[in-house]
Amino acid sequence: MTDQIQRLDDSIEQLGRLADALESQVTPCPTSRLRLITWLADRFKSASAIAKAEENLPRLPKWLISAYTAWIHEPGSSSSFGATTI
Repeated sequence: MTDQIQRLDDSIEQLGRLADALESQVTPCPTSRLRLITWLADRFKSASAIAKAEENLPRLPKWLISAYTAWIHEPGSSSSFGATTI
């Protein structure tokens, strides 16, 4: 159980670093930090995909920048979770 909690904590920290990069390179998220982290988690379906994206920081995948830009500008973006996943 402790190992599962540690993996979850690690993933949240990695997603947080990706969120920081998105907000600094594109624009601040108009929703809560938790919603942004959740949105990112929905984009990356595995821990290895998250790790790969984080390894390339500060460079972000173009698909992620595009998806984020569309998400924050669409009506009702605070509750929209559909988009590209890897």
